[in-house]
Amino acid sequence: MKKLMMIACMMLLSTAMFAEKGDTWIGGGLSYGIHSDYKNFGIGVKGQYEILDNFRADAQVDHFFLHEGVQISDVNVNLEYAFPVSDAINVYPLAGLALVGHSGNSFGFLNSLKVGFNVGAGAELPVNDKWKIFLDAKYQIVEDWGRFIPTIGVLVAL
Repeated sequence: MKKLMMIACMMLLSTAMFAEKGDTWIGGGLSYGIHSDYKNFGIGVKGQYEILDNFRADAQVDHFFLHEGVQISDVNVNLEYAFPVSDAINVYPLAGLALVGHSGNSFGFLNSLKVGFNVGAGAELPVNDKWKIFLDAKYQIVEDWGRFIPTIGVLVAL
């Protein structure tokens, strides 16, 4: 299962390498997964590729650390459409797919892997032409593991 996760991560992140300058962003963030039975912090990497004006594809790989007996890794592919609210802030709805691996041990071995869906929204604040701060919140719809995940992070233009 680790090989499957690694292959999925490489495929998702490699698509950003073929974009024109300014259309691709890469960065990372901190997340907090909230489920009724457990909560855990995560760290991840994120890449965006602007397909059309304001319409973009987003790939994110996260690892949520072992807490309350649960450790999770996930790969997400979302579509977003940015709406400018002001000169400084964009908001966006997001929807996409999630590949979620679940583990109950500290060694990182995945016990099982499930496919689900993401639905949520976010906002971004451009710092300058090369940097932006993002905050998004999504709900992962995954059998037995559905949960709410807010994320804050930074993206840099390539």
